[in-house]
Order: sequence, then structure tokens, then C-alpha cells
Amino acid sequence: MRLVGTTEGPVDLITDLSPLDTLATAQTRFATVVKNRKNLTSAFGQFNMRKTGSPWRDARLRRAANLAINRQDLITYAAKDNGVILPGVLPVGSVGFDPGLAPYPFDPEQARRILAEAGYPDALPVRLIAFEGWEVLATVVSKMLEQVGFKVEQQVLAPDAYGKKVYLSHQDEPAEKQSWDIALTLWGDPINFPVFEYYGTFALDGASDWVEEQPELRRLYEDVMGTIDRERQRSLMQQMERHTHDQAYLFTGSRS
Repeated sequence: MRLVGTTEGPVDLITDLSPLDTLATAQTRFATVVKNRKNLTSAFGQFNMRKTGSPWRDARLRRAANLAINRQDLITYAAKDNGVILPGVLPVGSVGFDPGLAPYPFDPEQARRILAEAGYPDALPVRLIAFEGWEVLATVVSKMLEQVGFKVEQQVLAPDAYGKKVYLSHQDEPAEKQSWDIALTLWGDPINFPVFEYYGTFALDGASDWVEEQPELRRLYEDVMGTIDRERQRSLMQQMERHTHDQAYLFTGSRS
């Protein structure tokens, strides 16, 4: 990043900059930043439903967390306007994106009411983890959650340490002993087949599956994988998005 903004060295092009790095690069004398809104990458959060006694098995709490987030402010202040709001987990250019699905609104009053109804009128302790480079994003998300009644402990981890928390194949502790509650995540779909890249990774026994899903999600997944008709796949994946949104399986966010 330093070399692309100077005249020294052979670096002419870099990609996949973080929002803050984008701003820093644009302010250099010799570099120009070009933004592409067709990026098939999503930023979202995972709820830890696998740990012993997890409160996140209650869909009401997952919805409350989603209602606590002002996504436009999150993009404006934490991502320096590098992103768009997503109603589900899939990015806008994805074959399964549902344009008729509305994002969770920012409704802190309803979030507080849900927390109280779910048995947490005072505070629900939350341990939020993120990887290095996402300190600002993690801080903004934490503050928003705290404003509705979550008591957040924030932890930023090196990539290898983060991976040992969220990837089931090489954990430092068994899933039921992992103490984190929300893991902020960034994921891309280079083949534009999101039922495999997103749902096949973050649910349905995937490599980073922390979801206890309803049978409906698995049925839809199997139907998608059982057809080669692209429009049929699109319709089924949109149904998966609507079901996931309704159940708040994930902490939905934005596309970078």
C-alpha cells in the first residue's frame, strides 16, 4: 500500500483495501482509488449457537441484535461509505439476492423491548470478536449493541487466533466451550454460487457453522443442489434468504 502511493518500487496495483486503507491511499500523491460496487463480498456477524447454554438459540435475541444496528451510520462512519446495506447475507450482485427483501430497520426501542421480553431487562453480556483491521467496525457495532442493553466485551484477534475460534476444523477449544457470542466476518463468493459459498460454509454443517437451523433451510438447500435450472436456483436461494432473515440466523450487515 505504501509503494503504490509513491514512485519507488514496482507496485502498480493493489486490490481489496479495507475502508480505512482506501482513504489513506486516496490521500497519497500518486495513487488513485477506483471503487467497484459489484464486489461479491459480504460483511456480517455469526451468532454462537453452539456453545453450552447459548442465549442465541432464542431467535428473539438474534432479532434484537439486528434491530440495534444503524447500518447506514455503520457504513458512513466505520467504513467511510465503502459499502451498501444488505437485507440478508448475500451481496447485491449475487444470483440469490432478493431485491424484495427489506433490511432489518434500526429500531432500538423494539430491541430493548425484545430483550426484556426474552428475560434480559437489565443487560445481556456479549463477547464480540473480530480480526485485526476491523477495530473501528467492531467498536462501532459494540457501542450500538450497548445502547439497547447488551453489555459488550470486545476482542480483536490476529488472523490465526481468530480462525481457531470460528473454523470448526482447527479450533483451540471444542465448539461447546467457545466463549464468544458474535464473530464479525468477511466472506466472498468468487463463483457466484452463494448456496455453496455462504450457506454451505456458515450453516448446514459447513466449515464455520454456528447455526442451529430449522429443517426448512436444509430442505431449501437440498432443493437448490438438486437442480441445474438457474432460475429455479435463484428462486430457491431467495427463499433461503427470506427464511434466514426471518430467523435472524446471522447478524446481517453490508457489502464492501
